[in-house]
Amino acid sequence: MLTSLSLQEFTRKLASADPTPGGGSIAAAVGAFGAGLVRMVALLTVNSPKHAAVAERCRAIAESARSLCDELLRLVDEDAGAFDRVSAAYRLKKGDDREKAARSAAIQEALAGAISPPASVIELARGVCDLAVELADIGNPNALSDIGCAALCAQASARGAALNVDVNANSLRDRDAAARHLARAARDVAQVDVLCEVILSTLRAKTQAPT
Repeated sequence: MLTSLSLQEFTRKLASADPTPGGGSIAAAVGAFGAGLVRMVALLTVNSPKHAAVAERCRAIAESARSLCDELLRLVDEDAGAFDRVSAAYRLKKGDDREKAARSAAIQEALAGAISPPASVIELARGVCDLAVELADIGNPNALSDIGCAALCAQASARGAALNVDVNANSLRDRDAAARHLARAARDVAQVDVLCEVILSTLRAKTQAPT
């Protein structure tokens, strides 16, 4: 499993000629980093006596962020597996009409399956931003930059995953299904972009030096 590797091992594997892990796995990993930052800030807020009034809510945010992080880490490996299945389908024999038909069907099935992991990453990245928006208002002010980094991680995660949805959807023969996948990804990424900008605007307002 990719997620069982050390950070150094993972990065070296990423930098190798092996096509996995690729952009899809990285999108999931970056999203997990964002969720981890959200959880960190939530726990720092819980542990601060100055923020006792929001401690319970931040404890709940921390638990939600933990779940998001776990799911995103799972998708690191799931995306790599989906890519491997697409590659395997393209390597199938195509010597006669029967083999060609079987290969084509396998490719289409694998492509459809490869859309699911990045689509899930986008949804989870939206969840990270939802939590970060709240923490930008109530979180420990000593960790505001961490919330900003979490939001940017989530945005990069969503945008990177959307590229993978686009590539796979555009290769589908079922154009109606492709259009649905593309529209959903575009809508969800637009929502993440809006939330990210809200978070960064909030942080800029809180950190701006008085004039």
